[in-house]
Amino acid sequence: MTPSARPLSRLSRRLRIRTRLGLAFALLLLLLLALAALSMYRLAGLSEALNRIVDEQAVVRHSVNEINRSAEAATRKLLVLMSPDAGLRVAAYGDIAAASERLDDAMRRLSLVLPPGPRSERLGDVRERLAAYRASYIAVRDLIEGDEFQAARALLGSDTEAALSQLVGAIHQLATSEDRAGTAMARELRDQIDADRAGVLALCLSALVGGVLLAVGVTRSITAPLKRAEAGAERIAQGQYGHRIDVDAADEVGHMASAMNTMAAAVGEREAELRQLADVDLLTGLPQRARFIADGDRLLANLPEREQLAVLICIDVDRLKAVNGVLGFEAGDALLQGAAAKIRTLFEGVAAYGRLAGGTFAALAPVLRLDHGTVLAAQLREEVEHKLSWQGQALDLSVSLGVAHWPEHAANTETLLRRAEQAMFEAKRLRQPVAVYSADAEAARALHLSLLSDLATAVQQDQLRQFLQPKRCLRTGRITGAEALVRWRHPQRGWLPPAEFIPFAERSGRIRQVTDWMLARAVRTLADWAAAGREPLSIAVNISTLDIQDQTLPARLAALLVQYRVDPGQLQLEVTETGLMASGTDPISVLHALRSWGVSLAIDDFGTGQSSLAYLQHLPVDELKIDRSFVQDVDGDPRRQALLKSIVGVGQGLGLTVTAEGVENERELAAVQACGCDLVQGYLVARPMDRPDFEAWRAAG
Repeated sequence: MTPSARPLSRLSRRLRIRTRLGLAFALLLLLLLALAALSMYRLAGLSEALNRIVDEQAVVRHSVNEINRSAEAATRKLLVLMSPDAGLRVAAYGDIAAASERLDDAMRRLSLVLPPGPRSERLGDVRERLAAYRASYIAVRDLIEGDEFQAARALLGSDTEAALSQLVGAIHQLATSEDRAGTAMARELRDQIDADRAGVLALCLSALVGGVLLAVGVTRSITAPLKRAEAGAERIAQGQYGHRIDVDAADEVGHMASAMNTMAAAVGEREAELRQLADVDLLTGLPQRARFIADGDRLLANLPEREQLAVLICIDVDRLKAVNGVLGFEAGDALLQGAAAKIRTLFEGVAAYGRLAGGTFAALAPVLRLDHGTVLAAQLREEVEHKLSWQGQALDLSVSLGVAHWPEHAANTETLLRRAEQAMFEAKRLRQPVAVYSADAEAARALHLSLLSDLATAVQQDQLRQFLQPKRCLRTGRITGAEALVRWRHPQRGWLPPAEFIPFAERSGRIRQVTDWMLARAVRTLADWAAAGREPLSIAVNISTLDIQDQTLPARLAALLVQYRVDPGQLQLEVTETGLMASGTDPISVLHALRSWGVSLAIDDFGTGQSSLAYLQHLPVDELKIDRSFVQDVDGDPRRQALLKSIVGVGQGLGLTVTAEGVENERELAAVQACGCDLVQGYLVARPMDRPDFEAWRAAG
C-alpha cells in the first residue's frame, strides 16, 4: 500500500460499513449524472448545429429558385410589352415590378444567410450578373416605350438573353457552392459527433473502471477483516480460547470481532469451570467417572514390576431409590455422603476411587495376589456398611460389590470397570454381597440380550410352539386336562427350552407377548376340539407376575373367548406361588375379574413361595398344584409323606383340587395316591407333546 493510500485506508476503517457503501453508491451516482449531463449538453449542441445547416440550405435553395423564377418571369413579360395592346402592357409592367421585388427579396435573404468569405464572394458575382441583366432589361424597356420594337427585339435576343444566361449560370454556381459547403459542414458535424461519441465512451469506461476500483476497495475493506474474524472463529471453535482476533476497525466487523474475543474469553472461563465440575462430583467431592478412568489408567501404568496385579471393585448402595422415594432426596444424599466418606478414608493415597453415577462408586487398588481382592472387598463392605442417623431416622447403609481383576479380565480401566459393573449387577440379581466377574456369565447375558431381540420376531413369525402335557384323574384314571407349555424353535439355535428364555422374558417385560400368544393358541385349540366333536378337556396356561398385575388382562381374555366361542370353564390359568408373593401390587382384584368370567385358576409350584394360609384362603383359586420338590422320592421318606399328606389335606380342606406335579415312577404315584391327591402330572403319565402328537396319543389311549 502506498503512503498516500494509508490515510485513506485508516479513514475507511473508521467509517461504518453502511457509511462506506452509501458513499460509494453516491459517488457512482454522481459519475452517472455527470456523464448524463455532458451527453445531453453535447447532444443539444449537435442538434442545434444540424438544424442551422438544414435551415441555411433550405433558405439558399429557396432563394436561388426564386431568383431563377423571377428573372425568367421578368424576361417573359418583356415580350408582352411589345404587344400593341396597351392594356396588356400596363398589366405586364405590374408583373415585372413584382418579379423585380421578389428578386431583391431573395438577394436580401441570401446576404443574410451567407457568412463573409468565399460564400459571400459567390453572392457578389450573382449581384453583378443581376445588375447587368437589369441594365439590359431597362434598355429593352426603354426601346419598347419608344415604340422601337424592332430594336427592342434585337436587344432582347442578344444582350438581355446573354445577361440572363450569365445570371442563371452565376446562380447555379452559387447553388453548387452552397451544396458543397453544406456537405462540408455536415461532414464536419459528423466528425464532431464521432469525436463526442468517443469522448463519452472514454468517460463511461473511466467511470466503470473507477466504480470497479471503488467496489474492490470497499469490498476488501469489508472482506479482509471478515476473513481474519473467520480464521479466528475457527481457532476458537477448535478450543483455542486464548486466541484473540485483531481489531483494527471501528465498523460493524470490528465490533463483531471484539464481541467474539469477549465470547472466547467467557467460554474459556466457563469451560474451565465445567471441566472442574465434570471431574469432581459436587455432592461427595469424589472424582467422577471420566476422571476415575484416567486416574486408574495412570495407576496401572505406574505400577512397579512386582505389583502387576490390581482389582477394581464396583460398589452400589442398596435401596437408594426406596430411601429417596420414602424419605426424600436429602436422606439419599446423606447415604451417599456417608458412603463416600468411608471410601475416601479407606483408599486415600493407595488407590484410585470415584463416584460413577447415582449410588455407584468404584475403587481400583493394586494387590500382591488376586485373593487379596476378596479380602479387600470384605474390608470395604465392613467399613462402608453402617447405621446412619438422619433427622432421628435410623438408616442402614448396605452395598453390593462387583470385583474384576487386572490384567486377567481387562487391559485398561474402562473395560475393567465395565466388567466390575456387570459383576455388581450379578451380585444384586443373586442377592449376594459380592460377586466376581465371570466371562461365562457375560456370555450368557449376551445370549439373553440376543434372544430378547429375537423374541418379538419369534412371536410375530410364529416360531413359538404349543406343547401339551396331560393330567390324569387318580380316581377315574381318565385324562381330564392338559397343561400348555411353550417351546421356541429358533431359526439358528434350534429348539430352546423355556428355562433359556422365559426368565429373562419375565425380567424384560416381554413375557406379556408370550402370554398373549399362549392364551390365543390355547383358546384356538379348545375351539378346534369343540368343532371336531372331541371329548372336552381343559387346558391350563401359565401366566406371570406381570400378567396378574395387568388390569387389562381379563377384558382381553374375555374378548378372545367370545371370538372363538369357547366355554370359559375349559380354560385354566396357573400362577406360581412365588409370583403371587413377589407381585408389587395386590393381584386379588385381577384374579377375581378372571374368575368372574368363568375361568378357573390354579396355584402352581405350591410350597415354594412361603405364602400364608390366611392369604391362600382369600384367593379365588380352584386348584392347588404341589411342586415336584415335595413329590420326588416321597415313597422312601415317611416324614415327606406326612408333609405331603398335610398339604393335600389343607388344599382339599379349602375346597381345592390338589394336583401332584413331577410324578415320574410308579412308587411316587402310589405314594401321592395314598396321600389323597386328586390329579397327577408328570413323565409317568406322558411327556409334553406338540398338538398333533398329543391328539394321536389321546386317541390311542
